[in-house]
Amino acid sequence: MLKLATLIIGCEDLFTTKGFTSVSVIAVAAVFLTGCGAELNLPEYSKAPLPKTAHMPSKSALKGHQAKVIMMPLDNNGLNVAQKAKLGNSMITKVNSEIAEAKSVKIVKRVKKSSYEQLLSKEIAASELSKELGTDVGQADFIITGQISNASYNHTFTEGYNYECKDSNGNIRNCYEPPRMSYKSCVEGNVKVFKLPDLSEAFSKPFSECSSTSTQVRSSREVVRENDGLVRKAGLEAADSVSYPLKNFFAAKGYIYEKRVKDDESILKTSLGLKEGAVKGAEVYIYSIIDDDNALTGKTNMETVKIGEGTVSNQITSGSSWVIVDKMYNNYTPKAGDYVKIVQKESIWSKGLKLIN
Repeated sequence: MLKLATLIIGCEDLFTTKGFTSVSVIAVAAVFLTGCGAELNLPEYSKAPLPKTAHMPSKSALKGHQAKVIMMPLDNNGLNVAQKAKLGNSMITKVNSEIAEAKSVKIVKRVKKSSYEQLLSKEIAASELSKELGTDVGQADFIITGQISNASYNHTFTEGYNYECKDSNGNIRNCYEPPRMSYKSCVEGNVKVFKLPDLSEAFSKPFSECSSTSTQVRSSREVVRENDGLVRKAGLEAADSVSYPLKNFFAAKGYIYEKRVKDDESILKTSLGLKEGAVKGAEVYIYSIIDDDNALTGKTNMETVKIGEGTVSNQITSGSSWVIVDKMYNNYTPKAGDYVKIVQKESIWSKGLKLIN
């Protein structure tokens, strides 16, 4: 396998060079890292046999499909803290803004929970019409929603206290830390994706996040009993924590259809192109659909398994890309019809901004 370390010499130096310890250099690092990737010279590689998988993609799958999604507020579950802060609505708004960035997703509408039954009947009718006509009539593919199982807001008072400290000259003196009131809000629950029109669960991700703040006070009587802003902040952090798993779920597939080798290195040509979001240096996972035989029931089910990892090379067109195979699991061999998906991860720039904030 190709050793990627030889292709990105100098990238790690951004983080190991003395002096590069401040968050202020994160923007610079992010810019340079986008140039760290894998260069390929295709003539150096020879075409290799590529057997077909048992479950080849359909013609419609090969054309690609932008998933049409309906967003519905998370259920506040009657929790007073969540209801007062309108948590379910603010969280789905955050999820909406994150998912809308994905090229493989189209947000078709947002609906209220009260409109759910009416919406479902319309989508079922649209799905049936689509099957009858053999064409897309604008029907949605998925609903994203979820529920909040816990939302809390608490405060803690800390008495003022004396302690020894050093002044600017290094002399020890007595110091005083004034009383403080600390506030903490925590939000727990899950975000789910349901496939339409049968409402089968296609994705589920739990979340549990907290947000806190504190302020100097004179006594324990100076307390803020309610802080919807802090509750919503915890909710937004919770929504942010599930956004990348959601993006990975909806990530576009690039089907494998050619293989080349050089020594012990392998590269795969896929249908993942620029229009699907392929970029040089992007990490991908390689998947295959296999038959899973149940000895108890005698039934055979199709199961999607992750069989390896790779990196998108510099060889990219609007409708294809060459992927460098970095690792294969359990001696799996990629086949024609297997697919890759770009791994969606939070950027260094985004992480840096969170540290600053």
